Parts: sequence; structure tokens; C-alpha cells
Amino acid sequence: MDLGCGKSIYNPDTSNREVMNCEITLSPKAVSVLQGLMEDEEMWLYVKVKGGGCSGYLYELDLLEDEPTDNYQVITQDGVKLAINELDSSLLNGILIDYEDKLMGGGFKMDNPNAKRSCGCGLSFA
Repeated sequence: MDLGCGKSIYNPDTSNREVMNCEITLSPKAVSVLQGLMEDEEMWLYVKVKGGGCSGYLYELDLLEDEPTDNYQVITQDGVKLAINELDSSLLNGILIDYEDKLMGGGFKMDNPNAKRSCGCGLSFA
């Protein structure tokens, strides 16, 4: 599930990112939706950051069966297992992943206290 909203305009340098113990919170609605998508299968929600979008970075969510490797941090909340690449930990620390059930513009939304700015689509940040 790629949450991209635009063409890549920025290729972020990952060499200067601080690796930290990342904390991510899922809203009750996000937990419910993810549990429904997993349907009792052993799956992981990979939360990533990639270069692109209007503001510099894009959030990317992938639901995969592959277990994370050693360069990922694992967070479990209400039976949902999240995998976060250590190089993205400082950009993702403290975010709230919510789910809005709307006909237009619905889906997973990120509330990121680290973002200095974000674009109108809410999927791109700096």
C-alpha cells in the first residue's frame, strides 16, 4: 500500500539521520482496520520514509508477511506488529497513525510532531 502523493523531487541523505528508539502509536480505528486487513495472518506493517512529494519526504506503509531484518525496530500494539527502518526512526518517532473513513480523502493519516511542514495531501512532510 503506497501512500505516495507526487513525483519524487528530493532524494534525502540518510547518512546524517540519528538512530533512536522509535515510538509510534496507532489510533483505535487504525488498529481495527489493520487487524481486518491481516485477517489472522502473520503480517507486519512496515512504516517507511522515502524521498519525494511536495515537502521532501513521503510516508510509505506496506503490509507484508516478511519478518523484518536486524536494521528494523519492532513495535507491537494491540496485536499489530510494526517494523521501522532504523534510519527512519528520528523522522517517525512520536507519530500517530490514524485512519479516516471518508469517501474522498480517507485512509491512513500521519500526525507527525517532527514535521516542520507538510503539504495539503498530508502524506508529504519536511
